[in-house]
Amino acid sequence: MKKLLLDTQPFPSHLADAAWLLFRLHLGLSIAIGAGWSKLVNLITTQEAAKLATGTATLGPPDWFVQQVASLGFTHPSPYIWAWLAAWGEFAGGLLVALGLLTRWASLQLAVQFMVVAFVWYEAPEPVLGMYYQQLLFWAFVLITVVGGGRYSLDYWWLRSSSSRFLSRLAGSALAQAVTALLVVLASSVVAQAQMAPPKVTMPELQAIVQQWNGTLTYVDYKTQKRVTLPTTLNGMQSKPRELVLDYIYQEPEGSQVKGYDKVQLATDGLSLIWDGVPLRLVRKTRLPEQGLALVLEGRGVDDNKSCLIRKTVLMKKKQLTILKEVKYDGSKDFIIRNEYTFHPVAS
Repeated sequence: MKKLLLDTQPFPSHLADAAWLLFRLHLGLSIAIGAGWSKLVNLITTQEAAKLATGTATLGPPDWFVQQVASLGFTHPSPYIWAWLAAWGEFAGGLLVALGLLTRWASLQLAVQFMVVAFVWYEAPEPVLGMYYQQLLFWAFVLITVVGGGRYSLDYWWLRSSSSRFLSRLAGSALAQAVTALLVVLASSVVAQAQMAPPKVTMPELQAIVQQWNGTLTYVDYKTQKRVTLPTTLNGMQSKPRELVLDYIYQEPEGSQVKGYDKVQLATDGLSLIWDGVPLRLVRKTRLPEQGLALVLEGRGVDDNKSCLIRKTVLMKKKQLTILKEVKYDGSKDFIIRNEYTFHPVAS
């Protein structure tokens, strides 16, 4: 059983083993801290990291990750449970890979996670030939699953010594001391990166909206609480250096047209904007495949004459624009979807 769990072989040269150690350290710590830990403590900005130190931060995977897990079909018994498991898998699995302990098993479960991300979640997967980081991580964990931890791993030391000899040799080993120091340095570096300046959005990025779009608006009627879908056109225009106007035309069921518009003003620091009079701060910015961009914005406002937290999620892709508005009323635990725009560019 011990050999089954820990089996690993050294490379032909110590130099190759040292290079493999550095590869494991980088891959394991970047996943553990940058992906797993940041989700478990819901880190978004430097200010929230400060809340973590005082014990007032909200622990648990962020809403955007829970929704992403649910969109993949992991809804039973709860997408929140699956999000917790995925985040812990990244955190614990990444640490085990970095330490070289139960390396094959930790890498295998990470490979499974990134197989789902690279070939199910990704909108246009290209096995083997696709150049996107989710697939690169998948193949990296497959490689570690096959190769194991190598000479400079806890698996290798543990498999070849008794528990007492292992502990004494590990304590007195110059290599172990060097690895420990390197772990501390790399972990500190990754944590510092996770707590860097908050994400920013630029006007050139928002200019992807500046064109004509056809699509739909789906919203919840305040009186009937039923969902209504209207054919909608959008003309996105830049009215000032840091301002966009979103000009909408809605087709009512009886055939008439209704016009409306939103004004979007970007702050000079790129950290927030005012959308239709509501101040929103940028809480997350994610690069999407094919030069796409996802923005998550939150701010206090009023909906249905009730005070609430408003969240807008904007997905800007080459051939699609989605603007989702969610609200969480004071005293409520969950966000509800208020409306969603889905557009495709008008063929020129």
